Amino acid sequence: MIKQPIDMTFSDKKFSMIIYGSPGLGKTTLALSAPDPILIDFDRGVSRVKAYHRKPTIICNTYEEVLNDIESPDVRSCQTLIIDTGGSFVTYLQDWAMRDNPAINRQKNGALSLKGFGAVKQEFQRITNYIRDVLNKNVIYVFHSDEQKDKDGNPQQRLLCEGAARNIVWQPCDLGGYMQMLGNDRTISFTPTPEYFAKGCYGIEGTRKIPPVGPNDKNDFLTRLFDEARNNIAHENDAFAPLKAQYDATMAKAKEIIDSIKTPEEATEAANTIPSLEHALTSKKESSAMLSAKAKELGYTWDKENKTYSVPADPNAPQTQETA
Repeated sequence: MIKQPIDMTFSDKKFSMIIYGSPGLGKTTLALSAPDPILIDFDRGVSRVKAYHRKPTIICNTYEEVLNDIESPDVRSCQTLIIDTGGSFVTYLQDWAMRDNPAINRQKNGALSLKGFGAVKQEFQRITNYIRDVLNKNVIYVFHSDEQKDKDGNPQQRLLCEGAARNIVWQPCDLGGYMQMLGNDRTISFTPTPEYFAKGCYGIEGTRKIPPVGPNDKNDFLTRLFDEARNNIAHENDAFAPLKAQYDATMAKAKEIIDSIKTPEEATEAANTIPSLEHALTSKKESSAMLSAKAKELGYTWDKENKTYSVPADPNAPQTQETA
């Protein structure tokens, strides 16, 4: 289905997000502040989350168990799936790939083959798309950070993850936040710097302080952040509304003109009139395409030199012979 810009409101937008940083910052607790979450605990770390902040959790031994669990009624009714950590998830996928097709994906020494890494990458992308697009859930990947050096020896924070998954996970995500301590404050940054990758969208940018959450505090930082992003989208749509009204009016007028065409002369007149209408958004491009389609339907051709439509001569018509 092709949608025009005026139809893209994204009022029910689901978000994909990365949270990464050093151990002990509370990344999992922050992820659990998303709307109605279920945690997929690949890292076996839910025990480190304070009991009062724990949420329903999938604890698994194999990737196949996860595939079965995400089809459960509990997952179907939740709003967010948290994959914790993304690095451990890749390890589960490697184990799955070697068991799924050992002849191709497993080397003789028991390590994952090159084709096995390809299978892991493909399945990583497939399940991410399935959670986001088919199950229609927010999806949050939690990663540990890995300090590396750039070509000049400067430290850079990257996702701690084996293989190509560390790159492909950034592609579909809407938001990527790097967590760190600044003074005594826990923070998350959505604007990239030379020191770390980050990603902002829908007006979510810069560095934000993460408030402490105790036994009696509501853990809802990401819920409020997602609401803020949706509100930003709504405000943008409100500003878009006058243009949409003009677009609708112009397209209605263009359709009226095009539907009335019965002759090449009327098609030529329409070609002169339509560009002078009060266009908005994509109305000029769309109405021109409608005119071209109508002319083609009627068998008219456009003369670029004379800027007119005409009916081409029939090449099979009998030729009149001139007499001396």
